[in-house]
Amino acid sequence: MIKCLAGSLKAALSLALLAGAGSVLAIDNVATLVGGDTASGDQATVALDSTVPGAFSYQRPPSGVATATAYLNSHVFCAETPRAPTQVSLHPRYQQSVTLGSDVWQFPDVYVHSFTYQGGGVGNAGAPALVIGQATSQVNKQFRCLSSFPGSSLELPNVSMGLFDSGFGGNTTPTAPSGPHQNVTVNAELFSGFSGLSVSVVKIDTQFDFSNPAGVVWTLVDGFNTSALSPLADATWCGLGTLWIEHTTPPPQLCDDALLSGTIKESGAFVRHQFSAPASSLPYYVLVYRPVVGVASAGTPIQGFAALRTGGGMVGVAEESQDWYTDDSVWYNY
Repeated sequence: MIKCLAGSLKAALSLALLAGAGSVLAIDNVATLVGGDTASGDQATVALDSTVPGAFSYQRPPSGVATATAYLNSHVFCAETPRAPTQVSLHPRYQQSVTLGSDVWQFPDVYVHSFTYQGGGVGNAGAPALVIGQATSQVNKQFRCLSSFPGSSLELPNVSMGLFDSGFGGNTTPTAPSGPHQNVTVNAELFSGFSGLSVSVVKIDTQFDFSNPAGVVWTLVDGFNTSALSPLADATWCGLGTLWIEHTTPPPQLCDDALLSGTIKESGAFVRHQFSAPASSLPYYVLVYRPVVGVASAGTPIQGFAALRTGGGMVGVAEESQDWYTDDSVWYNY
């Protein structure tokens, strides 16, 4: 069935078609747009990984939410708010090249409304493309994604907003916009001495517009290398606020420690920590830890953190100026 679809440039694979199909489908080597809602902003423009057999699979249980798993050709970090179940949950994955070790990465799942598989370009006359979108016109829905390539431990990753990005893949810092603009910078510090755990304090620093700063709601998410960190155990995190002193070692019991009694401990398959950064506020810190199960392939990271805007921001300002320098919006631990 899929071979027939792939052979037709005008074929459309819609959610209704998926619902009536078998329990598992696979599509390989097609361009992929994750997002599809221009009102929300960031969209990851990537492709299914042609080196992974069955790079796209769809599983529909007898009841409940269906699962779509996509092995993509770059890292993809997504965040959504509100996080309300729809018909399908998308699970982005990434598998490294065998020359690096074939480690598999997992990234936060998001609920999506539609899949369209059709010819790309004008009149759908181009090569087939898979467009993964959110529910149309859902009130107050925010759904944003960033795609990223880690690079080395000594340089920033290459990060893209997809359709809202004009400088993806550059090796130099772009020039700041002349008009109103803001930016977010993410970095993390790893701490040793916590048996069996990879422990980080993540710093999210908003650079506000000088003349008209606007408060922003950020969602911090993580992705991780399953060769190094456990895919079977949850991540744990707690917000440390803006008064945390940078480079301070977390207390022995981490989020459960009495010294952090005012924080709220959370856990889940992926870090999803939403917080407000009021105009001109100080950097915000989050304590995150995951169980260690092994080591990553040489020279490759074990975990990535990304901040995505899921509320607030400058009214009437173009999306690419809300976080104008995206390469510092993602951080990797090695």
